[in-house]
Amino acid sequence: MTLADAVPVPQKRPAALEAIILYKLIKAALEVLLGALAVGLLARGAEAGAATLAEVLLEHFEQGWAIGAATLIVVTATSGHVKFVAVAAFADAALSTVEGLALRAGRWWAPWLVALATGVLLPWEFWEIFRQPRWGRFLLLIVNVAVVAYLLRGVSRENFLRAARMPRRPRIARRPPPSP
Repeated sequence: MTLADAVPVPQKRPAALEAIILYKLIKAALEVLLGALAVGLLARGAEAGAATLAEVLLEHFEQGWAIGAATLIVVTATSGHVKFVAVAAFADAALSTVEGLALRAGRWWAPWLVALATGVLLPWEFWEIFRQPRWGRFLLLIVNVAVVAYLLRGVSRENFLRAARMPRRPRIARRPPPSP
């Protein structure tokens, strides 16, 4: 056996699966940054840090959206909200990391995990669209439904192919019970 025989050959994955993996890992990295920002805001004092952040936003941007964003930051950045954002960001980053790395490693349970974690939020996304329809929400819903459908279709195809390759066990004929 040579060294070349011992080195595993990387699997060729479909482009859609690669896109899902990349999305999950980038999302996890951004959520870690968001969580770190929230922890930094808490260390500085949530309200004081929010006021500073809003001030920086208004100094660097003159568009109308900056005033709305700065107001939203100051009003919602209470200590409790910022703690919630930090915990939620780190928790979702951990889940997204596990999802992305498990899909990348080819674990059999990875598509189920991603489909379940994504599918659980679909009713909430439908509700948000009915409450306030916006293009971004429609796009998010379409992408998430496509991800769930793609992964579940792949899992069902793998199960079908695995069942087709397995030899069938011979059926044992049952004898009727003896008559008394």
